Amino acid sequence: MKVLIVKTSSLGDIVQTFPVLDYLKHQFPIVEIHWVVESAFAEIVRCHPQVDQVIAIESKNWRGKEMFKQMGKLRRELRCIHFDVVFDLQGNVKSSLVTMIAKSRAKVGFGWKTVPEWPAWFFTHRKVNPPKGQNIREDYMSVIQSYFQDKSHFVAKPFSLKLDSLQQQKLAALFSSQQKPILVCPSAAWPNKCLSEEGLLKALRQLNKSPLWFVWGNPAEREQVVRLSSHFPNSLVLEKLSLPLLQNVMMRCELVVAMDSLPLHLCGTTSTPSLSFFGPSSAKKYQPLGSQHRALQGTCPYSQQFEKRCPKLRTCPTGACLK
Repeated sequence: MKVLIVKTSSLGDIVQTFPVLDYLKHQFPIVEIHWVVESAFAEIVRCHPQVDQVIAIESKNWRGKEMFKQMGKLRRELRCIHFDVVFDLQGNVKSSLVTMIAKSRAKVGFGWKTVPEWPAWFFTHRKVNPPKGQNIREDYMSVIQSYFQDKSHFVAKPFSLKLDSLQQQKLAALFSSQQKPILVCPSAAWPNKCLSEEGLLKALRQLNKSPLWFVWGNPAEREQVVRLSSHFPNSLVLEKLSLPLLQNVMMRCELVVAMDSLPLHLCGTTSTPSLSFFGPSSAKKYQPLGSQHRALQGTCPYSQQFEKRCPKLRTCPTGACLK
């Protein structure tokens, strides 16, 4: 069986889709899985041990003559394979173009009530509306399992992203001692998803029985973790890690402390417990699955209600639900 998954972005959403790979390999041990993803996010998909081929696109360049050039290249890549089934787990206009090009008699995506962008509804043969109230990972699983008419409860297993030899050496050097650290990931893509530094410090002081390791992704985040780490004599600010190496580091930690962010969702692919903080997004919807993962949900003082994310996530001037 050859399966094509269309999930192009963003990094956190891609990681939340990973459990479907374990399901497909469990049900069909010799399945061949292809994945279409934005080139900026292709590394993490290529490092997944259950993905056989990655097809990278740059949809931001789909304009004018460049669009026809890139679509022609994509068509040549996709049309040389007949897929038994295509799953559009993105559900927007650009992913529907990819789904349209792919050669398959079975194209599966979200139903009218749940498709993120309505034009995508027209390019699939089977439409699935996941039940309300599920975790986002269960939503993706519902789309896959519905096609195979499988109503069983499936729990994905932890796995390690593939590392090259240099990354393996770095991993071994980090864990030369026996004591397991607590990994602290204080940042998120949007400031309103983050605790105040004062609030995070209060939490970390209660956890400081183990060494605290801080991770960062850009210079501003590095400045923040340097400030935080200065309060803890036995702490360590790690160098910037690739996502596969970060995931493997998490597998060896005692606990991961994070916001609703990519590091939290990476932790959800491991067996390591997590403690996470949610405000303008729903912990019920986005926290990792499993009893080892605990989340605290902030309350909105302005009575905003939402199932997934607060409509004022990017614009709320106070971020009071977390701050």
